[in-house]
Amino acid sequence: MRELTVREKILLGVCFGVIFLVVNGFAARSIVKNLRGSGDKIAALKSELADQEMWLSEAEMADARERWLNEKMPSLSGTTLGKEQGDLLQMMQDEIFDRKLKIESQSLQDIEQEIFYTEVAVRLRVRGNEADVIDWLISLQGPEEFRVIKAMELEIDSKAKEEEPQAVCEITIARWYAASDSKPLTKDSPGESSDQQG
Repeated sequence: MRELTVREKILLGVCFGVIFLVVNGFAARSIVKNLRGSGDKIAALKSELADQEMWLSEAEMADARERWLNEKMPSLSGTTLGKEQGDLLQMMQDEIFDRKLKIESQSLQDIEQEIFYTEVAVRLRVRGNEADVIDWLISLQGPEEFRVIKAMELEIDSKAKEEEPQAVCEITIARWYAASDSKPLTKDSPGESSDQQG
């Protein structure tokens, strides 16, 4: 085998140099990609750590809240969802009539069964003196009532002929029950969505 000429040695050196640069380029690119991915992972882990620290700092309050819910949240033992939904509608009707307000329409909403609670709801359209409607809305609030205002539209009726300002309120009110006591709904189960006019 003959010895390489100077020119061939230079070309061979250039080839090895190019191969070395290409391999190093790919390695550098891979390292940079891993470092960038590591930075994202570190940021995600820091965020997760902050979330866990927040949960840990609130653990005592969360335990107290859970104990309060277990003690106070109404259960469905001895009754059905349909009956509770009817009772909620009747309670709302009684409160509204006691305040001399008028129900223009009413309907039962779909019963929802969630992981932590079961919900029955009614939808009402109520008309009356603005101050009386607002007082009634305020009376709906209360932690031990387990009533939730899911949706509400309140309008002032500028065309009303009464001296006092009149308001029209369309509202969906729900009541929550402990989920563990919920009885599964059947096709014939009362409480399926239906419309009634008041």
